Amino acid sequence: MEEIDLKEIAYFIFKRKKLVVSFMLIGAILGFIYTKYFITPMYSASTTVVLSKVSSSTDNQINNIDDTTDSNLEQNLNNSITQNDVTLNSKLVATYSEIMKSRVVAQDVKARLNLDIEEESIMKNTSVSTKDDTEMLKIQVLNEDKDVAANIANALADVFKDKVRDIYNIENVTVVDKAIPDDTPTNVNFVKSIILFAIVGVFLSCFILFVFFYFDNTIRSKTQVEKLLGLETLAVIPEIKNRR
Repeated sequence: MEEIDLKEIAYFIFKRKKLVVSFMLIGAILGFIYTKYFITPMYSASTTVVLSKVSSSTDNQINNIDDTTDSNLEQNLNNSITQNDVTLNSKLVATYSEIMKSRVVAQDVKARLNLDIEEESIMKNTSVSTKDDTEMLKIQVLNEDKDVAANIANALADVFKDKVRDIYNIENVTVVDKAIPDDTPTNVNFVKSIILFAIVGVFLSCFILFVFFYFDNTIRSKTQVEKLLGLETLAVIPEIKNRR
């Protein structure tokens, strides 16, 4: 197999740098056109809920403690409940995340907002994440309309609270941050697209030139003559460009 001289390839490409630049500019233009006309802008809105102290029948028992009961006993009972609440909330984080992305929640959100959107779309464009191993859940929604995205996120938090109360008979979900519309699309970045397409254009032009170089049988240097014929060159006629 014929050895490939990287210097010769680099020189071959350098001599045709105008072609490389042309491909780069074409790639940049295509990147702008693709981002402008072929990408549907998606807007993100997020709300945050926290699993607070459980409000259940146990709390009512504490409130009904007789005034004559020893205060130290009541304080110990309160502390025990707080620890139990924290343990319960930690175990429920993963379950709550799945409930929030369930079909029944999506159906209630659709009905509450009177949306012309399929439940699958709401479920697909909804993500739930925890904040650094805390009891806080971040609900993030994507939609083509920034206002609809914010409305869905807020409705999800409200419906989720109702579902938790119905399923577990507890109220331990509190909304921390309400979702607000964001004017900046999350999936549109002209600078990134232009640079990416320009780089692809450069690599494509270099690949095309490499193919031409590889299949070109033209002798371009005296070194190639010596390798092919096994003879030393007596003289070299330099290339003379026409000049006025």
